[in-house]
Amino acid sequence: MSCDYLKDKYKVHEETECYFKLRAEAGTKSYEQLCIEDAREGNVNNAKRFGGNIEFDGYIKEFSVPAVQSKDLEKYSIPVTVYRSKACDMVVAPSVFVYFHGGGNCVGSRQSVDSICKIFSRDAPCVVVNVEYRLAPEHKWPANQEDAKSAVRWVMMNKGLIGAVNESTVGVGGDSAGGRLAAMVCHELRGIKYQVLVYPSVDLKREGYQSVTEFCDAPGLTMGMVDWFMGHYIDPSEYTNPKASPLYHTDTEFAKLPPALIVLAELDQLRDMGYAYHEKLKKNGVKSQTHTVKGVTHGFFHLPEQFKECCLRAHEKVAKFIKANS
Repeated sequence: MSCDYLKDKYKVHEETECYFKLRAEAGTKSYEQLCIEDAREGNVNNAKRFGGNIEFDGYIKEFSVPAVQSKDLEKYSIPVTVYRSKACDMVVAPSVFVYFHGGGNCVGSRQSVDSICKIFSRDAPCVVVNVEYRLAPEHKWPANQEDAKSAVRWVMMNKGLIGAVNESTVGVGGDSAGGRLAAMVCHELRGIKYQVLVYPSVDLKREGYQSVTEFCDAPGLTMGMVDWFMGHYIDPSEYTNPKASPLYHTDTEFAKLPPALIVLAELDQLRDMGYAYHEKLKKNGVKSQTHTVKGVTHGFFHLPEQFKECCLRAHEKVAKFIKANS
């Protein structure tokens, strides 16, 4: 994948150019060219290579969250990783930030966002809960949404267990598909105090957005990749279901939502639906702000080793937002 065709109109950040050059030199294939197992392995390897190894002063613990039971999934539990930096000791009531990784609902894992979870716990500071939700095609929609809700409910009932206190606020966040999960949880559960949505896929129909047309072949997230993800995850008849695409919720429902920070990538087909979500929040009296990172494509946010400058700006914005809502 190359960024060359974008240069006629945009200034592509050197970190973006370098990233895709390195991937091309390694012979990295796009997800839709792979089987699901190889796609997941590629995602893990990419995060290892470009996510970095963040030093962390604090504790990291594993927990199992009881999931919603179903006939075909008895005794299932959701693995979560809790990060509590020593900096939390300096805060009377550190916030709890529940994070959902991206990956088109089909790939990605807690491991892929380990670096940024450490960064947020350290810099906010806050307790971060990194959720390993179920993936498609083995578990189609709405399985991962049920896991997301179960995880947030568990956090609200177990603040002390994970290193927070009863007075601690609970916020949610995620990137791409994880951003959609975070947005969805805010619509379906009360008591969430803030939301951080990073290039969220809040409209699965994806029609009527200039950015979708303009960046349909942009490296990072092509239309072919999106179609591959959606084909594994959900029936097209559900694309405008508000429970699948949060943008379609009514104004009345939007008015109940917590303050939002929406982080977007300039050269990303999901950019304009992020703006649309921001405008609908503001229209209904919800405090919302956007932060658009120039010169980057979809997928940069969880890779601070490669996108040092671009991630630093975005991560500082997120940490400041969490702190303001703690």
